[in-house]
Amino acid sequence: MTFQNKISNYKNIVDKELKSIYNKGPLNLTEPINHILSGGKRLRPLLCLLTASAFKGSKKDALIASVAIELLHNFTLIHDDIMDNDDIRHGLSTIHNKWNNSIAILAGDATLAIALIHLNRLTENKNLIIEHFNYALIQVCEGQALDLAFQYNMDISEEDYISMIDKKTGYIIGLCSMLGSIISKNDNSINIKLKKYGILIGRAFQIQDDLLEITSNQNKMGKSLKSDFLLNKKTYLTIKANSINSNIVNKCIKTAKNDFNLGFSKYKNFLVENGIVDESIQKINGILASARSILDGLDMNNKYLYEYIKLILNRDA
Repeated sequence: MTFQNKISNYKNIVDKELKSIYNKGPLNLTEPINHILSGGKRLRPLLCLLTASAFKGSKKDALIASVAIELLHNFTLIHDDIMDNDDIRHGLSTIHNKWNNSIAILAGDATLAIALIHLNRLTENKNLIIEHFNYALIQVCEGQALDLAFQYNMDISEEDYISMIDKKTGYIIGLCSMLGSIISKNDNSINIKLKKYGILIGRAFQIQDDLLEITSNQNKMGKSLKSDFLLNKKTYLTIKANSINSNIVNKCIKTAKNDFNLGFSKYKNFLVENGIVDESIQKINGILASARSILDGLDMNNKYLYEYIKLILNRDA
C-alpha cells in the first residue's frame, strides 16, 4: 500500500470514530463539539497509527489512543481560539464566534473529558498511557502560558521560543509517536527515542506554521492569520526580526492595527529582505533531518515514519 493510500485510509477511520464520539447530550454541547471535530488534517492521530503500524502494535489500542489525542488537540484549539479571539478554525467559524465564549469553554472542557473517558477503552498499558497523556496536557498548558507571557516581553531568545513550542506544539506530537511505541510494547529506550522524534517534528511543524502564516493565506491555512501578528505573538521569524530591528517590527504592528494589509506587507518585505524567510526554511530542514536520524537507528518494518517527515516538510497549509 502506498503511503498516500495508507494515510487516507487511516484518516477515514479516525473521522468515522470522531463522528460517533459524542452525539447524546444537550444540543448546545453536541453541536459545537461535532462542529470543530468535522475539520482538521488528523496529522497527530496519523502519526500514532503509523508508529504502531511500523512496530506491529495493536491496531485497536492505536486507534483508541489516536482518537483521544485528536480530542486533546481540539480541546487546546477551542481554548486557544478564545484566548486569541480568532474567528476561523479548520476553514469554519470558531466555536466562540459561532456560539459564544461560555459555550466554547464548556465544549472544550467536555472534549477533554471525552478524551479521558475514551482512554479507558485501552486493553493494555492503560495506566502508563494515561499518565503520559495527562503529562502532555500539562505541558501544553505550560506552553500556552509561556506564549501569553511572551507577548509582553520583547527580550525573548530563540532558546526561550524553542522551549515554548516544544511544550505547546511538540509535546503532543511527541506523545503520538511515543504512545504508538508503547502500544507496540517496545523497550522504554525506543519509546523515548520516538518521543524525541515526534517533538522534533512538532518543533519543525510550528516554525513551518509561523512561516506559512507569512507566505500562505487564510483560505489555505483554514484559520485566522491576523491575531498572532497583532497580538505580537513570538514566532521564530519575529524573534529573528526583532534581533535585527525591533523598532521596525513595532512600527509594522502599529500600522497593521489601523491598516492590516499595509502593516503586514511591510513586515513581510522586511523578513524577505533580511533573509529571515530563507533562514526559517533552513531551520525547518535541519530539525527534520535530526528527526530522520533518530529513525536511522531503529529497526522498523516499513518506511512510513520517514514518509511522514516528508508529509510535514511538503505541506503548504
